[in-house]
Parts: sequence; C-alpha cells; structure tokens
Amino acid sequence: MTKTIEAYLTKASKLTASVEQSAFYTILDEIKRVLKRRHTVFIIGNGTSAATACHFANDLMKNAGGIIAGKLGFGIKVIALPENMPFFTAVSNDICLEQTYTQYLRAYASAGDLVMIFSSGTPHRNLIEAAKFSYTRGLRVVSITGQVPGTLEENSHVLYHIGSSIPEHVEDMQEFLCHSWAILLREELTQPVVFLDRDGVINEDRPDYIKSWNEFNFLPGVADAINKLNEKGYAVVVVTNQSAIGQKIISEETLEEIHKRMCEALLQQGAIISKIYYCPHTSSENCTCRKPQNGLITKAFDELPLDMENGILIGDRLTDIEAGLKSSLTTILLTHGRKHRDIIKATPHYSARDLTGAVQLILSDEFKPNINKEGICKVSQLL
Repeated sequence: MTKTIEAYLTKASKLTASVEQSAFYTILDEIKRVLKRRHTVFIIGNGTSAATACHFANDLMKNAGGIIAGKLGFGIKVIALPENMPFFTAVSNDICLEQTYTQYLRAYASAGDLVMIFSSGTPHRNLIEAAKFSYTRGLRVVSITGQVPGTLEENSHVLYHIGSSIPEHVEDMQEFLCHSWAILLREELTQPVVFLDRDGVINEDRPDYIKSWNEFNFLPGVADAINKLNEKGYAVVVVTNQSAIGQKIISEETLEEIHKRMCEALLQQGAIISKIYYCPHTSSENCTCRKPQNGLITKAFDELPLDMENGILIGDRLTDIEAGLKSSLTTILLTHGRKHRDIIKATPHYSARDLTGAVQLILSDEFKPNINKEGICKVSQLL
C-alpha cells in the first residue's frame, strides 16, 4: 500500500516538475488575450475532466474575475459547458452525444472566443467535433490532454500533451496547470484603458465651472461611445482638473455628488466608468496631480489592474495631451470642429471631432496604439 502511494506520488511529482514551458505560457497568453477583449472562454471536458472544466471556470471567475469586477466594474466571461446539464442531456437524447458541445458553441460562441478542451484519455467524439467546429469558425482552440492527442491536435491552435497513460496522473496534472494559470491570471490580468478628461469630453464645459448636477449636461453620444469601449474590454477612467474646489467655488462633497450622478446616469445606458480621479488644486499650488502633470494617471495605474502598454487618453486641451504623453499613452485630441491649423501646435497622436469620433477611430483598423511616444498630430478623417 505504502509503495503504491509512493510510486503514484513520484510519478505525479515528475509530471509537475516537467511542465512544458512554451505551451504553458502560450496558453496563458491565449486566455489573457480573450479576457482582455471581453470575449468568452468556453471550457469543456468529459467525466472527471468535466469536473476540471467547472473547477477551472470557478477559479477564474472568483479570482481574476473578482479583482477585475471589483476594481473596474465589469467582469470576465468564462463558461464551463458541463455545468449546463439540462442542455447536455437534451442534445444527447434528441440529437446525438457527439453534438453536445458543438450545439452549444454554435448557439453562443463567436469568432475570437476561446475553447479550452480537457481530456484525460482518448478524446470522445463530442470533444473532437467541438474542436473541429470551433477551429473552422474562427474560435481559438486549446487542448490539454493525455495519451495520444489524435484528432484534437489537428484542430487545436495550442496543444498541451501530458505524458502519461494513467488517467489519474493526467487529471492531477490538469488540476496543477489550472491552479497555476488561475494564480498567474489573478496576479497579472489587466485590462486596456481609455482615460477621459471630463469637461469638454463627457459633458459641456462652462467658463464659470459646473457647480451642481443641474448645470451638468452630457455631450451627444457619450454613453454609447463609452459602452462601445467597455464592450471591447476597455476600462474607462476619468482624470479631471477641478480647481473650482481649490477656489472655494464648490465643495468636494458637491463634486462627488455630481460624479456619482454622472456615473449612475451612464450606467443606466450600459456605460461603465471604472473610477474618477480629480485634482482639486489651483494652478498656483504647483501640485503633481493637476494636468499637464500626470499624477492622476500614475495613481490610476498604481491602484487599478490596467495595462500600461495599451493606454489611451482622450482630451480636448493640450494639457490633457501633455499629461498623456508623460505617461506614454496614445493620445487623441478632440477638436469640436476647430480647424487643423488652430491646433497645429498640439502633439497628439490623433485628433477627432468628439468622443464618438475618437471611439470610432480607436475601434478602426486605422488606429495604431503607441506608434511613437512623442506624438505625431495625425488628424483623423473623422474630424
């Protein structure tokens, strides 16, 4: 008995000590890519591997998903298909067992989503058919399997082959891999971010400051533009100078009430503001947070799970652009119809007429983030 356990643990230890580094990190990157873009991770398996699929989905949603949702206001999309037993049994009985996962993916999956397949032994036809369907429909396919991969290898973009013919060892290794990925995603998963100035970008600016919610008026199309960014995985963070506080024109409590109602109004239309950072100081106070300084942006990166390599700033003033450039963000200057010659001294990477135009630009093939850090003042055709 003791020798049997020792032999089992010895083999399991050898498997965990011989992780295929390349495949491991490639799969990690596949998961990150999908979650960053707010695509969906579908996880499938049979038998014990079905339980592994459910376990992994739970770990991703609870750990990495909990952090993203708690700090940015939107979650990640992970679905373990074996959990939907009514659908599984209906398809098995009324159509055929081989189509159980394919039917679900046909109904709910889209190009760019990720399908993760767990198999401890020779893959069943329902896994093979799901892999074939996904591979030919523009989904990414990752397989983690033991024994001879067979047809799964032909229809997988990445395959992790666990070198054991003993199902229990393969299942142990799958759990080890899933726990490792979940831990790394909890620590490393970040979302791309768009920083927005407030006045002149989200709402109409006023020369005498916005002193109450009654004076706050959204610019046209703002909620829809922010919603489109959220749908593509962008966190939206507001960074705004509010010197009216330093000048004793309004209190911080009043400003926070305005921001609370602003966020609530946007949320009712499906648009999520992850957080608002504001500078209360006047220009004479020489603080590090008032734009064109980049203290607000730096604080956001310190506090939130944001991707520093894929940051964008949209503002309507040159001070906004300067703050963005200091943080190596891709910058977009809003012109509100001003002619190009009126902003020739600006150094943004791009310009657009308004927030709607800026978002159209970001989501277009024309947009190239971080094309250079100095700014190039490329004026979008959306002006």
